[in-house]
Amino acid sequence: MKRKTIISFIAGLFLCASLPSCMDLDETVYDKLSAETFGQTEVELNALVGNVHNTMKRYASNFMHLSECTGSMAVTPTRRGGDWYDGGQYAELFTHSYTAMTLRIRDCWDNATEAIGTCNSAISVLNNTSAEDITEEQRQQMIADVRGVRAFWIYVMMDFWGNVPLLTEYSATEKVYPPCTPRQEVFDWLVTELNEIKDICPAQSAATYGSFTQGAAYTLLAKLYLNADAWGVTTSENNYQKVVEYCDKVMTMGYVLEPNWKDNFCLTNQNSREAILAATFTDQDTGSDGNVQWQLHNNTLHYKDYLGLGIAASGTWNGICAQPEYVRLFDEEDPRYEGSFLIGQMYDQSTGEIIMTDHGNPLNHTIDVTIIKGTEYAGSNWGAVEQHDGARCMKWEYASNLTTAMENDYHIFRLADVYLMKAEALLRGAGSAGEATTLVNAIRERAYGNADHNYTTVGLDEVQLERRLELAWECSSRQDDIRFGCYDQDMWPQSNCPRLTGEYLKLLPISQDAWQVNPNLTQNPGYAAFPQK
Repeated sequence: MKRKTIISFIAGLFLCASLPSCMDLDETVYDKLSAETFGQTEVELNALVGNVHNTMKRYASNFMHLSECTGSMAVTPTRRGGDWYDGGQYAELFTHSYTAMTLRIRDCWDNATEAIGTCNSAISVLNNTSAEDITEEQRQQMIADVRGVRAFWIYVMMDFWGNVPLLTEYSATEKVYPPCTPRQEVFDWLVTELNEIKDICPAQSAATYGSFTQGAAYTLLAKLYLNADAWGVTTSENNYQKVVEYCDKVMTMGYVLEPNWKDNFCLTNQNSREAILAATFTDQDTGSDGNVQWQLHNNTLHYKDYLGLGIAASGTWNGICAQPEYVRLFDEEDPRYEGSFLIGQMYDQSTGEIIMTDHGNPLNHTIDVTIIKGTEYAGSNWGAVEQHDGARCMKWEYASNLTTAMENDYHIFRLADVYLMKAEALLRGAGSAGEATTLVNAIRERAYGNADHNYTTVGLDEVQLERRLELAWECSSRQDDIRFGCYDQDMWPQSNCPRLTGEYLKLLPISQDAWQVNPNLTQNPGYAAFPQK
């Protein structure tokens, strides 16, 4: 049994931790064992930590729309017939007209706050356990692991929403409704927290895959300092020198750029030596007890793509696709082009015939996504597109027996990102263009399989491009676009749906539902303030 299967199995068998409201960050329900007696053996404590690791599945499952569709990478268009209009929420993400009522924003806020609550309750158990079959060193390492996952989720919230509740204590007897903490204070807390745990977390090894390791802690510190200027937070240090320092540390920890780029996305990608922080999935995930299913295929593939791909999944939902000009950034000779996108005419593998959509069109995934004249909604330019339009996600391998749950893991952090973060920091003031060029070329050479496409020298434009080529679909687009100053520039100009502009849009609005549960929340500037209660 693979370790990632064991994590899901143990967590589901012993513990079901849930937080029914989006701001009850310290309320945990144990429906399998008594909360008063749980956590007194190594097996139970491993289950507790495994349940914390499982929270990262929700990042892979739900934050792609929030990152890639508000950024320049992807769009979830309305399909002919009305699929994926969903009250206009995906149009709102793309055009930056999102509000406190946008459903995807609400769902992601809930995911993050629930995960933080799960971490807080786990830390409380670990702090108070009297288990005799673990050493104190093991217990401290477990606590550091959980604190690391909590730090990751607080970082996610600070990135997307800026000023967020900072609740790090657990109470079994009373609910807590914390106010928003300024982004600067959250940033400072994260730096302190990660520095406290970075050398206590588990070391990188096959046995600690899926855990928040030392490599994850140093990578997250590098991300904090890389984005500090864009976030408007101040530090007493040279931010870009700190990025280089932390990236250098990660690069000495035994991680390796996989010679075959696709090994990071194959069905057995838990074996990738490039993975630093992973959300671990199996095709046996049930969708309950924290075992979230990864259904990327459902989110992106056309209803009939299964016929052309030779997979079992016949009920896919025909949703998210790439923004056209993003796809055109790729050199067609770059293996990452076909390795990232499903493009072109689809043929039935069993008959060899062209697959036709239910609207009588050939199932031909065009790069262009064209709004059909006369389908516009509510006087806007947003309208429906043909069912087959758009390059679909082909980055992760689809198993032939795939139905509901994907087997592949999702690598939240991987070494290629670290290389490119260091290159960017060097160019922003921490070193030489020569070293940055070497790092970028290492990524390009791995992708192409040769040095024929290497740069003589790179600047920030080349680093930004390489990040787009390397990290498509990997929840980097929004953050990168903000840092590179192009967040208001989409890559679907043919839509004639221009984005709203304004500095305030770099922070998402806090969900109306979250405020209804916690009236101490303050809406971010630029959005309609919550009414006084």
